[in-house]
Formats: sequence, structure tokens, C-alpha cells
Amino acid sequence: MKNNNGFTLIELLATITIMSIVLFLVIPSIMNLVNNNQSKSFEYYGQSLIEAAKIYVRKEDEDITPLGIKEWSGCVDISYQELLAADLIKPYSDEQYDCTDAIVRYTREENASSYQYNLTCLDTTDHTISFTEQMFTLNTCTVQPME
Repeated sequence: MKNNNGFTLIELLATITIMSIVLFLVIPSIMNLVNNNQSKSFEYYGQSLIEAAKIYVRKEDEDITPLGIKEWSGCVDISYQELLAADLIKPYSDEQYDCTDAIVRYTREENASSYQYNLTCLDTTDHTISFTEQMFTLNTCTVQPME
């Protein structure tokens, strides 16, 4: 009696083909998940910049503007370096990315205020932009006393 416990060549080729097709379909999905997670990480970092800027504004109070007054309207740009120097943020946690050009804009009107960020993160290995979110146009902020 002969023991036939092994695979035939046809069964082996069919198994390899099926596994190849599954990998071909799954790898792009996995890559999309990795890229989406990285983008979410940058967005969460942008939100942490806004939270740090809120603390910075409360801490600086009237020194936030060049006018040195509490009652003002307009906007003030708060740089990544200012937030870092005030020990309100930590550098982006992945050493492969440089997000040091971030800016948070604090806009204040008579009855409302808002925070927006511009965040661009460069890949330090090939110096390409990995993520960018521009919530406002980079124009000069002005501050005037409220009447």
C-alpha cells in the first residue's frame, strides 16, 4: 500500500496562485491604512498645536500683541518655536518628519475668537512634503485696539 499524504504539483501551484491573488488585493489596503494613520497623526498634532496656543494666549495675556493691551481685535500668529520655547508642545514624535514651520493663528473679534493652524511636515529622508494643511492664507496679521 502506498501512502499519498503529500501535495501534488497542481495543488501546490493553485495554493501559491490563490495566496498571490490575496496578497495582491490586501497590500494596497494595508498601505492605505498606514498612510491614513500617518495623516491622522499629523492632524492630531495640529490640534495639539491649537490647544497649546490657547494656553499660550491665556498665559501671555496682554503681552500677546505688540500693543500690550487686553482689549484688541485682529489676529496674532504664534509660531511653533514660541510654543516650544514656552514648553507647551513637544517636537513631532517621529524623527523622520520635520514639522517645525507650523503656525497657529489666533483671531479675535469683538464677540468671538478662533484658532487655525498651518502645518507642513517634511520627510527628512528625501525632503519632500509628507503632509500639509493650510487653514488660512499667510498674510500679515494686524492688531488694533477695540473701541
